Amino acid sequence: MTSMLELPSVAVCIPTYNQAQYLIHSVGSACCQTYPNVEVWVSDDGSTDETAQVMEQLCQQFPQVHYYRQPKNLGIAGNNTWLMSQPKTEFIVRLDSDDILLPNYVEKLVALLQKYPEAGYAHTAIQEIDEYGNNRPVGRLARTEEFQNSEEALMAAVSGYRVVANIVMFRTKALQELRYYENRPEFVEDYDLSVRIADAGYGNVYADEILAKYRVWTDVKKTRSKRKHLQLKGYVRIFEESFVPAFQQRGWDTKVLEKQRRKLAILHSAYCFLPIYNQAERAELIALLKKLGDSPALQLRLFALNLGLAPFFEWQLHTELKLKGIVKDWLSKFKTRSAVKTAGTT
Repeated sequence: MTSMLELPSVAVCIPTYNQAQYLIHSVGSACCQTYPNVEVWVSDDGSTDETAQVMEQLCQQFPQVHYYRQPKNLGIAGNNTWLMSQPKTEFIVRLDSDDILLPNYVEKLVALLQKYPEAGYAHTAIQEIDEYGNNRPVGRLARTEEFQNSEEALMAAVSGYRVVANIVMFRTKALQELRYYENRPEFVEDYDLSVRIADAGYGNVYADEILAKYRVWTDVKKTRSKRKHLQLKGYVRIFEESFVPAFQQRGWDTKVLEKQRRKLAILHSAYCFLPIYNQAERAELIALLKKLGDSPALQLRLFALNLGLAPFFEWQLHTELKLKGIVKDWLSKFKTRSAVKTAGTT
């Protein structure tokens, strides 16, 4: 029988900021894994709610929990870099404080990362939940292969962050080589990290099994849209500082990157004309769109948006995303039924 000391060590790292009401679920799920060799680290980025009091109770309940309150707000990338550099474990799970791990998450993904030593991280299908914990659609990747090598992962990442949700188990060695999120962009930091991991020669492994719950918020106050400038700045940095050098090093044609940049600029243009932005903010966003991917098509779109057609383009994008969600939901249900049918015949 394998003792706990012989099992690879795992740390679940939970960055948090003003989400006290969810910590009991996220921390509790990390502490109640079927895998025995797990420690849990929580970094509070200067919360102003009851986070400190909740964590005091959780530390008393679960001795494997390490809690630290940052003396000043470090931001997403800074807090994550500090937090994930603390454990001395072989594997690290990044879990947002409003998300939940199912009991066998760590056990399953440790086994996969041991099976594929060339994988830098592992990710899974997820159950979406809303802010009240009610189930939404299941999230899966339209991907059949368990392991994806670094070259395939790098090319696939051009079209976006290729995980269902940012609940990921990393190989600590890969994170250390890349210095975590240090001095990297905010808001799209996970996408940037996935590109750099692939560039460093690491593949990734995907378990088409629901092993976590990912909370999807209704953005009533448009707070996510107000961070659009961070997202656009992040995209520019990802392409210029991560993708372009990686492609040039391999002798790959960078035209595919230019095409995707133009596509992203058009995709995000309607958001920049929401009434939540003042004139100066909109001017900044338009400048970022042009820096990301200027084109005659973008200029035409901006002209139309200036004429007041933003609601139409926003509706068009919302409809496209809704249709994609319906297709993804159908595919997920089809794969689940197929798996059940296969299991019933064996």
